[in-house]
Amino acid sequence: MAFGMDQGGSYYCQGKWNNVQKRYLGLKFTIHGQTHFGWARLNTTCNLYKVDAVLTGYAYETVGNKPIITGKTKGPDVITVEPASLGHLARGASALSAWRKRNEPK
Repeated sequence: MAFGMDQGGSYYCQGKWNNVQKRYLGLKFTIHGQTHFGWARLNTTCNLYKVDAVLTGYAYETVGNKPIITGKTKGPDVITVEPASLGHLARGASALSAWRKRNEPK
């Protein structure tokens, strides 16, 4: 992701994560045999050849084998989305108004 080198007194850093701010890293890890998903937000800096990373935020799903909802910061744990019909999908954006009318609160 980022690395630094000292080649005979010539220092440099390289990598896609070299000197970045608010970069997100997807996580997949195991707790008691169950897979969990999450993310970590990092800032990285490089001074001479030393790369430092600071963790500025993180989140993970506490329920095993359940994907984390991207961008979700609060609210109910489950989001229910009514599936569109094949006809709506085929019509694309022009079908949105019909779908919205059907799903408006009464």
